[in-house]
Amino acid sequence: MSARTSAPRAPSADTRHRRAAGAAAFLVALVASSGCGYHLAGRSSTLPSGVRTLAIPTFVNRTNRPELEQRVTEHVIDEFTTRGRLRILPGEEGAQAVLQGDLLSYTVNPVVISEQGRATRYEIRITARVALTEVASERVLWEDDHFLFKRQYDVPVSPESFVDQEIVAIDEVATDFARSVVTSILEGF
Repeated sequence: MSARTSAPRAPSADTRHRRAAGAAAFLVALVASSGCGYHLAGRSSTLPSGVRTLAIPTFVNRTNRPELEQRVTEHVIDEFTTRGRLRILPGEEGAQAVLQGDLLSYTVNPVVISEQGRATRYEIRITARVALTEVASERVLWEDDHFLFKRQYDVPVSPESFVDQEIVAIDEVATDFARSVVTSILEGF
């Protein structure tokens, strides 16, 4: 009697497809069931747990753009207020931490020129230095010496539809700036 051995057969394409689908379904179920444990890789917060009050004085405007400091400061205050974790104060008196900012540069450059030689799209760039300091110890809790934010905006061709798009773009840049600062401080990014 002779023993017959057969070489193992390679799985068919249909079998490989079913295995891949089963593995994918398993991974989806695994990820879905562990959703509660998912978190971003931040360091939680740069604020000590005892800090409940934050002073945000008006940022210092070192640029040639009037009112820039008011708009940026207002958006930073609004973003902290929206998060609702801290009581925001206008001055250092009674504050446990202070957020100070210097707006270092403001530029507006054309990025699209029409066939007539007229700029139809501009880009705003704002750079700033921001620092968060604990009042009692004067220890710097967080700082960024070179925040850079930019936003492009279109200039309408017809005078009837003209709105000062630069102001709108400044507010949008200030909103992005504020979100980034607050996220960096509260969520450790």
